[in-house]
Amino acid sequence: MTGFAKQLRLHWKRILVYGLSSVALLTIVIQLLYPTDQMLPYARVDDVVVGGWQKSDAAWELDHRYLTKQMRIYFGTNNTPYRSPTTSEVGVIVKNSDRLDQIDYPWWLRLVPSSLLWAQAFTNVPAPNYTVNQKLMDAYIKKELGQSCNVTPKDATIVYEKEALRAVKAEVGGTCQMADVKTALQGLKPVLRYEPVVRVPMIETQPVVDTAAAETLAGSLMNRIGSGVSIAVNNETVIIPADQVMSWLDFSTQEGKLTAGLNSQRANDYLAKNLAPKVAVAAGVTNVSTLNFVETSRQNGPSGQALDVDKTLGMVLSYLMVQRDTPSVVTNVTNPRVEYVRSYSATDTGFSALLANFAKDHPGTYGISMIELSGKHRRAMYNENKTFVTASTYKMFVAYSTLRRVEAGTWSWGDANIAGGRNLATCFDDMIVKSDNACAEALLRMIGFKEITNEVRAIGLGNTSFTTGNTPQSTAGDEALFLAQLESSQLPLSADSRSRLLDAMKRNIYRRGIPAGANGQVADKVGFLWGLLHDAAIVYSPSGTYVLVIMTDGSSWGAIADLTRQIESLRAL
Repeated sequence: MTGFAKQLRLHWKRILVYGLSSVALLTIVIQLLYPTDQMLPYARVDDVVVGGWQKSDAAWELDHRYLTKQMRIYFGTNNTPYRSPTTSEVGVIVKNSDRLDQIDYPWWLRLVPSSLLWAQAFTNVPAPNYTVNQKLMDAYIKKELGQSCNVTPKDATIVYEKEALRAVKAEVGGTCQMADVKTALQGLKPVLRYEPVVRVPMIETQPVVDTAAAETLAGSLMNRIGSGVSIAVNNETVIIPADQVMSWLDFSTQEGKLTAGLNSQRANDYLAKNLAPKVAVAAGVTNVSTLNFVETSRQNGPSGQALDVDKTLGMVLSYLMVQRDTPSVVTNVTNPRVEYVRSYSATDTGFSALLANFAKDHPGTYGISMIELSGKHRRAMYNENKTFVTASTYKMFVAYSTLRRVEAGTWSWGDANIAGGRNLATCFDDMIVKSDNACAEALLRMIGFKEITNEVRAIGLGNTSFTTGNTPQSTAGDEALFLAQLESSQLPLSADSRSRLLDAMKRNIYRRGIPAGANGQVADKVGFLWGLLHDAAIVYSPSGTYVLVIMTDGSSWGAIADLTRQIESLRAL
């Protein structure tokens, strides 16, 4: 054995005492130096772990948790909260800095070795500081209750959830004193570890439908539904699954009684897939021939049969309410589809019938006017006095007023800088051929809205206006009258002016409407804006010149071209 080992063996007790004393002394030094503004290790305040935190940080955390602490407000004996605001929403403010500052680690306890680790267990934590922001509280009460403290009772009802029908308990209503609400809220002293509850006394009003009635009805329905509802379909029985039937149920209070109903919208998909095909019988076709507006023959097709969803659900509901033993499907008669074979005489009446039936058979709104300027001079119209926003067809009227001013000598074709550096002649041409907006708008401003309205009214266009609403308006009848007068030289324009406008219209670059369906050359002006498609045209057809104006909302260029073809075919008869 070495000398060191012998000394250790002889003096180990003394060494142990010295060692423990040194540790104790070091611990006391640490405890004496522990900051007074710092929470003790392992400290908990209101079940929030804040050990070792700065007191200011711990106070902020506690303030925030109290600020967002949700409470529940009950009225009377109700078990369902009327509202569940946070404490801050009702104006109850909780501050924690003062209480944490009062938490002390006294000097004498610091002299006790290891007290730093367990002193918090014997530390008294004061209550928070509660204050009320009366302005916030009054605002909350006014928002949620208004000027009176009336709580509407809630009738018991039934809901479908988790593949079962469950009664929702009734809640009493009544009246209370606003002062009682304030008193109850002002007395609130929330604690984080518990859910704050405020119960306001109330003179109670009982609901019409109590919980027992809902439970009874739910039980009866569940018993009737069982594992599914059997329904007779022709010569077979189909079982509608229980979860389907329960999902269709709606509940309401009628004449003081909780009643059940079946929702046809929610039931429709299932019935259409599983029951409707079993009873469906396709209807036939009724063929109808007409001449102009008159029916000339009819061959009736057979009726069909389809599931009547509402009446079938009524049968199921009667079963559920114990009013019948076995439900069965109910059908209704479906009428045969009507197909028309329309023919038209080559007369005014025949053409008008063609226009009316075309408009009826195609999507959109129509205003149509046709005037033959040669040959049989037939006239046809449909909604010709219906007012439309003109879109770009108004540029015909701007062109007319421009020609009037050039003829009067107040304007000249060489006038420069009308729009985009273009002179009057170029702008006039671009406005009609390319439907240029800048030129048309510039010329319209130069003419004036009131002045141009007066000028077109002077030639008989009584339904055309540039001063009604925000956009120019006209009708198929007015635009057809304008073109008829233009072509027949009845407008107060010289031959040169008339030729300039007609030549520009013949070069119009938009040709998908009337020009696409017409035979012969077409001078036209189109308009398209939003859902509006218009075409105002003079058609130089081999069978004679005619004016055709088709104004539409919600139609298509293809439909306009198709109507033109049908008019051309009838004119050829």
